[in-house]
Amino acid sequence: MAAAFNRNPIGTAFSVLLDEIIREILLWLPARSLLRFQSVCSSWRTLISSSQFANDHIQKIRRFLGTVLVREPSQPTDVVRFAGKSCHKIINSCNRLVCLQDITDMDNLIMLWNPCTGLTSQPLEIQDFIGVCGFGYDHVNDEYKFVAVVNQIHKQDPLRSETRIRAFCPNPSKRIIQDTAFKRIIGDGKGVFVPGTATLNCIHWHGTLDYLVLSLDLVKETCSEFSLPLNLKAPKNKFFIFPHLCVLKNCLEFCCSHEKTHWSVRLLKEYGMPQSWTRLATIHCHPSLLTGAELHPLYIWGNTLLMAVASTSKIVLYNLDDGGLEFFLLKPTPSDVPMGLRFYIYYESLVSPSHRCLRSSSSQIWFIKP
Repeated sequence: MAAAFNRNPIGTAFSVLLDEIIREILLWLPARSLLRFQSVCSSWRTLISSSQFANDHIQKIRRFLGTVLVREPSQPTDVVRFAGKSCHKIINSCNRLVCLQDITDMDNLIMLWNPCTGLTSQPLEIQDFIGVCGFGYDHVNDEYKFVAVVNQIHKQDPLRSETRIRAFCPNPSKRIIQDTAFKRIIGDGKGVFVPGTATLNCIHWHGTLDYLVLSLDLVKETCSEFSLPLNLKAPKNKFFIFPHLCVLKNCLEFCCSHEKTHWSVRLLKEYGMPQSWTRLATIHCHPSLLTGAELHPLYIWGNTLLMAVASTSKIVLYNLDDGGLEFFLLKPTPSDVPMGLRFYIYYESLVSPSHRCLRSSSSQIWFIKP
C-alpha cells in the first residue's frame, strides 16, 4: 500500500504541500529556535542550513522589524558583552553579519562573525596601521568588502596613505583607490553602510572649510560626494561637536549639535539627492545628559527614536511626537571598560559567514547572555 500511495499523484501533491507549509511556518520562527530545530530530523537540518532558507528568513522577519523592540524601559537592562581570547572591536554589521577587527597585534585580522550561530569566516590580513575603515555588501558582485585607509612608513616618505579594498572570498585580491579624500575624514573613522545602495559614507573636510558626504561605491569602487543638509563650516570654538552619520530606516541619517542647546536629526529620503534631506527631530538638551554630549541615533520604530550617548553607558528613548525622553537603567559598566560602552543594533539570523565558499570555524568569541 505504501508503494501504491507513493504513485498516487494526490498523495504526492499532499506531501509537497505539507513540506511547503512546514517551510512557511519555520520561516516565521526566531533564528535561535531554528538552530535547535535542526536536530529534529535530517530533512529539517538540510532545509534550515541552506543559504536560500537563510535569505528567505531574513526577508520574512524584516517585514516585521520594529514591532516590539524595547519593553518596559524603566526596568534594568542587561549589558551584552563580548568575551574571547583576543581583543576585538566592531567595525560594522551588514546583512546580519558583524565585521570584527582583532587588535591584539599589528597584523589587523578582519573577520566576519554571526553571533547567533557562533561561526566566523577565515580572516583577512590587513598589514600596516588602519585609520579610516568600513564594511559593506556589493550586491551586484555578491561580495562582502572591507575598505581601509592604511598608513605606511617608508624611509624616503615618512608617512604615506593608501585606500585598499579587500573582498571576503577564497582568493582575495588587494585593490587600491587613487583618491586622497579619505585622508580628511572626521568622526570615529568608520564608514556608514547604507543598505540597497552598496555605498560606504563618511563626512569629510572638503578643504574649503566645508563638510560634505564622501560616498564610496562598493560596486564601481569609485568615490563621489554630495552636500549635507546644513552649510557646516570648520569649528571656531572648542565646544563644537562634529557632525556624524548613521542609518535609520535604511536611509542615511545626519546628526549634529548646535551650540550645546539642541541636536538636529535629518534623513536622506533619496540617496545621493541633497534636496531630499528631511528633518526628523530637534532634540533639546536634558539635565541627565552630559554637557556637549554626542548623541548617536540607533533605531526608529513608530514614534520612538532609540539613541546612545557617546562614550557613556546611557541609552535614550526619544518620543518624536511630544519630545519626551526616557533613559534605560543599565547595569553598572564593567571596571575594565573605563570609557563606557558602544552600542550597535544587530538582528539574529542564520546567514553564514562562510560566504562564497569561504571556510568557517567555530567562534572563540561569544555573547554573555543575562
